[in-house]
Amino acid sequence: MVAIKTLLDVFAALAALLGLAPVVPFLSPPVLLLGAGAVAGGLWCDRCGRYPLPPMPGTLLALAGVAYYAAQISRAEVALPVVHALVVLLAVRLLSAKQSRDYLQIFVLALFLLAGSSLLSLEIGFIVYLIALVIVVTVSLVLLTVFVTDPRLALPHRDLWRLLRVALILPAASLVLMLGFFVILPRTGQPLWNFLNPAGQAVAGLAESVSPGAFARLSTVKSLAFRAEGPELPAEERYWRALVLNQPQGSQWVRGEPPAEGSARLVGGRPVSLTFYPEPRSDRYLVTLDRPFQVSGVRNQLSPDQVFSTTIANGQRFRFKVDASYGADLQIGNRSVRDFYLVAPGRISARTAAAAAQIAASGPGSAERLAALASFFRDRRLTYAQENLPGGPDPVDAFLFDQKRGYCEYFAAAYATLARLAGIPTRLVGGYYGGEYNPLGGYYLVTDDTAHVWAEVLTDEGLWQRVDPSQWASNAGTSLGAARAAGLGPLQRLTDTLNYFWVQAVVVYDLGRQFEIIRSVGHLWQGWRLGAPAVGVWGWLAAAIASGGLVLLVARRRRGSREARLLATLHARARARLQPEIMVESLGLSELAERLDSNECREFARIYQGAVFRDRALTVVEWVRLKALLKKL
Repeated sequence: MVAIKTLLDVFAALAALLGLAPVVPFLSPPVLLLGAGAVAGGLWCDRCGRYPLPPMPGTLLALAGVAYYAAQISRAEVALPVVHALVVLLAVRLLSAKQSRDYLQIFVLALFLLAGSSLLSLEIGFIVYLIALVIVVTVSLVLLTVFVTDPRLALPHRDLWRLLRVALILPAASLVLMLGFFVILPRTGQPLWNFLNPAGQAVAGLAESVSPGAFARLSTVKSLAFRAEGPELPAEERYWRALVLNQPQGSQWVRGEPPAEGSARLVGGRPVSLTFYPEPRSDRYLVTLDRPFQVSGVRNQLSPDQVFSTTIANGQRFRFKVDASYGADLQIGNRSVRDFYLVAPGRISARTAAAAAQIAASGPGSAERLAALASFFRDRRLTYAQENLPGGPDPVDAFLFDQKRGYCEYFAAAYATLARLAGIPTRLVGGYYGGEYNPLGGYYLVTDDTAHVWAEVLTDEGLWQRVDPSQWASNAGTSLGAARAAGLGPLQRLTDTLNYFWVQAVVVYDLGRQFEIIRSVGHLWQGWRLGAPAVGVWGWLAAAIASGGLVLLVARRRRGSREARLLATLHARARARLQPEIMVESLGLSELAERLDSNECREFARIYQGAVFRDRALTVVEWVRLKALLKKL
């Protein structure tokens, strides 16, 4: 025999644990200790029947905790104080004596905690906790209905298992409904999550200035920068453009307002379309494939130098589409911008000036000077490195002539300095280089440690061309290339694919996705009518939801005739035991029980009549008991 109260105690602790688990990383140590101790201590108290918190002290402690954390609520921080207050309330309830309403409060608090965790971080683990908590709470509510009728009731293991099997139908149905409502309910442009508590921003972001060592420091940050869905590109074309740095300022390169470049067009290259899923971060620039010509799906502003910025608040998740032409050059119509991109740094060493003069003397045109500049970098035997980098008042001079080791910003800044001194308009481009292509999901995974800076030069023909001087490092093949080509293992690839689909299907799911589903359903219907059902992912999802709804409808109809099926089974068993001429359907249940002289039939009549004759449906416990009685007949 298993006591219903014992089961409720276990399910209450399990619900509390599922509510606490997703917020553990965000709790202060005292509240974390309180919550964990309350779960374990509450189970021990339930078993012993002794509780450390009487009703009045428990109420006062709960009110004090709520008041303390309510005072910490501000416009910038809403969710975290509320989550802490919920943990205090949950702990008080776990460590107090429990009646039916107390169990209900525990389940509600656990659900609120899980909802609060989505304000702090909406990761893929949320769906696991949600499904588990829905199952625990719905089964517990069925047990709670039994507990209300008789708190001391205990069931045999066989009857208890039957009860739990019936109770599990409810969460299965509710999960199907949740999926359906998620797909069809409308979305707002600005979700409530961002109003209550902006999402945590990424560790790294691309600033509007580059100083020596800035990108080298980013190389230690392994966090995800963005994912880009699309076809696999050649390794040498995986340049992800974000911003342009166009003016020197001391030892830094900064972003100034770029001049208009007239009518511009892309020359050469191959067109490609990619969908980007950026992580929340601290800058406002949209990362695109070099070279982009259109960005859609998000509000954005385009600068003359092909830099796209967004007006969406930092920290919000979104997606956008980029149409680009990789391997192309940018043809501009306004040649007067040359002077803007010829401004040289204020501090130039004699050695740097002499090298630039030698490059300028190599020929009158940009082609000859660019070739001489490339030869200069190769001849210097520079090393691509992340440590022991040059510093001091003139890091470019120290990089080129003394230490001869540097990260991408050293190569790009030195190249731009020499190019401008040699009369070649140049600018720096900051972004990312490389990334891991995941064939399971068909997307690129680009992390912050692949942050990169390269150069663009304006030729005599008015073409902006990409030049990456880091590729001329003596160890580029083993250092730069290896760092950008590090692959994921099979398990990592599978895990990240799941995360990718979670972001795609849930985190950035919006009105546009809903229209995609509607169109998929339309294509699915047309395919069936034409006899060729070529269906996409969203089409199968819509079909699954429709199938789930049909199953629920059938189950509901079957549930509506549950009493009739029980009565028909009873009549069939009675006919097998009585004489054939007796019309068992014409007998009342009490009369039938006397004819059979069966205690099981008498109990069946009492339970059945107590429900049906009072115009109410059978409870789950009654239905399980009637099924057991029929088996004994």
